[in-house]
Amino acid sequence: MTAMYERTSGRITMAELPEQMRSAIAAHADGRQLVIDPASPVWLHHSVNRPSSSAVGRLLGRRANSADPDAEHDVAVVLHRTHVLITTAGARRGVAVLSLPLVQASVSPGTRVQLPGADVDAGFSISGFPGDEGRPGSFFIGVGPEPAGTECQEAIRTAVTAAKNP
Repeated sequence: MTAMYERTSGRITMAELPEQMRSAIAAHADGRQLVIDPASPVWLHHSVNRPSSSAVGRLLGRRANSADPDAEHDVAVVLHRTHVLITTAGARRGVAVLSLPLVQASVSPGTRVQLPGADVDAGFSISGFPGDEGRPGSFFIGVGPEPAGTECQEAIRTAVTAAKNP
């Protein structure tokens, strides 16, 4: 079984982010009194929802992850000096931004939720967001095979560790 998504990852600048993502980050940051330095590290991860691997799924034009409304989407990770900001953008899902203080975050390899029979997608999970029933929520960031994917994960992990151990 192959991974559900074909992913690519790259390190970019704030100015290189698509306009709708940049605007959403600016509005989110402004509402939380966060000043985003234009030189802040930014990683952009692009995910393509592969066609279904089953014969019936291919015949019906389904995707590997049928719950995902988009055929492809982007996730931007911005490392602020005190927060991590995550922005998602897709044709149907629109644009959304989450942020989490580094001191409240936890980083773990892979996804926190694994579907039975599914291959593990490369990436990492950031936990500590408000969740359900008193449990912390998490966000999986799928990364591509490029060095930028590993660089992103290590930079976030290092920043979280530094924030918790001043």
